[in-house]
Amino acid sequence: MKFAERVAEPLKTTGEIGILQMNITGKCNLRCAHCHVMKNSEHEIMSDATLDKCVEAFEKHGFRTVDITGGEPTTHPKIVPLLKKALETVDEVILRTNAVDIDANPALMALLDEEDIHVVVSLPCYTQENVDAQRGDGTYEKVLANLKRLNEMGYGDKKHLSLVYNPLGAFLPGPQVGLEADYKEYLGEKGVRFTDLYTITNMPMGFFADKLKEEGLEAEYRKLLEDNFNPETVENVMCRYQISVDPAGNIYDCDFHQAEGIRANGPRTIDEVLESDDLGREIVWVDYCYGCTAGSGSSCGGALE
Repeated sequence: MKFAERVAEPLKTTGEIGILQMNITGKCNLRCAHCHVMKNSEHEIMSDATLDKCVEAFEKHGFRTVDITGGEPTTHPKIVPLLKKALETVDEVILRTNAVDIDANPALMALLDEEDIHVVVSLPCYTQENVDAQRGDGTYEKVLANLKRLNEMGYGDKKHLSLVYNPLGAFLPGPQVGLEADYKEYLGEKGVRFTDLYTITNMPMGFFADKLKEEGLEAEYRKLLEDNFNPETVENVMCRYQISVDPAGNIYDCDFHQAEGIRANGPRTIDEVLESDDLGREIVWVDYCYGCTAGSGSSCGGALE
């Protein structure tokens, strides 16, 4: 069944839009097997003009949260000025990073030390063997070293530090609470602290779609997502409360639609966002949306149920 047919009529449109998710660059220092973004976007970078328009949008629409992602957003040369402007305007600033090379940017590390930014670090497993298999040899040790540096700044204690788990294959994440406990126990023994864990379902696109096709599992995985549809998750899917902007300033319902080039029904560019007084819209539903609503659900903030 088409996903759109599974969505109750009142949920086909957005709620109050409080989040601006900014994909500021396609550049990344990793090539992760589960990534849905990097395959077609690695040369994209948000211009100064588009960054400035996003900052204008913070103020015009009163966004509560700015969620900065990529690619690897810390590779953007204006990441520190952007974070500073966001901190002046919104209630919560989220920085998503793989944390492999953040220590190479002293200005960024100094800002993280001074300010309370919600740092979200992608770590698809808590063991070295699995992380390095997914991301490359040596990745795990670099991430753990930088997590410890963040701990020294108060992250994982007074400041919010989230980790992100992605399944290593064609299956759904396990229960978020149980996985979080496992991560805390294992990483705690290595001297690493964090606030919470987000479980995110892999989407059948990008490098992960290539992997599924190579293994002959694409149809089986899509069926797994559809068979595990949970209607209780739909109300909280991220597209109902955010807009997503790409490096060129185009607008999407979510990061996944952005990767697939499926534009939003409302304002379609950051210029139109600045011209508009209402960001509400009818959501574009496609069949891979089953990935956000399977099992306990999945979003940029983890499980939905």
